[in-house]
Amino acid sequence: MNCLQVEADLKNIGFIEEFISTSKEIPADKRAAALIIATEVFDNIAEHAVFAEKKELHLSVSKIFFPRLCFSYSSANFDKFLRALKDATPYFDLKTRRYRGFGLIMTKNLARKVCYRQEPFRSCIIVYL
Repeated sequence: MNCLQVEADLKNIGFIEEFISTSKEIPADKRAAALIIATEVFDNIAEHAVFAEKKELHLSVSKIFFPRLCFSYSSANFDKFLRALKDATPYFDLKTRRYRGFGLIMTKNLARKVCYRQEPFRSCIIVYL
């Protein structure tokens, strides 16, 4: 298992891309999907998570039966994120003048399975490729 710890800030997205691009646990035929998923999930966490303390994110990549990405972080609003998953529909945001809401759908379609877990001190998004 490979692990990366990074501050959940968009300026660090290059670290996520490099980590996914060089991970030996991700097969070549899954790498493009893993890159899209990892950058989308990281972007959502960096933009929307309310961190209890440090904006620290752990990303691990492992392969037991299937390759998987595990995003682990401490969030004060993970329950809000879980509720938003149920109502996620793409829409055009007039304020930013761009479409929003496609990332979760895209992640779901590219992944074999996506699991969301809230533990007492960590929130986890686990993506099976």
